[in-house]
Amino acid sequence: MIRALAASALAVAAAATAQTGPGSRTVVVDNASVLVERFHLEAGATERIAADGASALVVQLTPGDIDLTVGHARSSGPREAGAIAFVPARTPQSAKNIAPKGATDVVVIRFKPGRAAAPGMPSVDAPPGIERTPLLDNADTRVVRVAFSTTGREPVHTHPYDLITLQISPGRVEILDGDAKTAEPREPGFTKFVPRNRPHAYASVDDKPFEILSVSIK
Repeated sequence: MIRALAASALAVAAAATAQTGPGSRTVVVDNASVLVERFHLEAGATERIAADGASALVVQLTPGDIDLTVGHARSSGPREAGAIAFVPARTPQSAKNIAPKGATDVVVIRFKPGRAAAPGMPSVDAPPGIERTPLLDNADTRVVRVAFSTTGREPVHTHPYDLITLQISPGRVEILDGDAKTAEPREPGFTKFVPRNRPHAYASVDDKPFEILSVSIK
């Protein structure tokens, strides 16, 4: 069965996703800058992004055997949690769960072409207890894998750009967002949108390390 999925009025015109086989789709974030969707793919299910004007980032959320095609490039085999693939605008993409049994989850982050452009993004040193590994830096996004030790704590800061954070491994995370502070267990897939110039900070309040993917929106 093929199911056509239409984006909301804020999404890019003609941005479409189709899914074949058993599975489910959940819209996690949809605003003027970005559309974030989570796909749960049973064995044999395929997720596709139409070739339109929106570039996208595909993030493997749970480990799985995936046949991934981006344009003319194709790879097939195991993908670990946190593995990424960038899909340029007007490039078809598909991801199929090729495991004989068992489901896997992927997250697709679409960068809307009508978003407000962000100014420059100076790099900063990581605070003690936090390790940052750059994964991708292009005209649409900068992606960094952030590892928090049990003592990892960010100072309160702002960014001149919108930000998506995506939990890769489980952990109890303290998040300061403006004047609100929460400290809760965050499961893989927990997604947060941080608007530009919003004071915020992330910190570990866990007894084990965890990882988060930081996706800056240019």
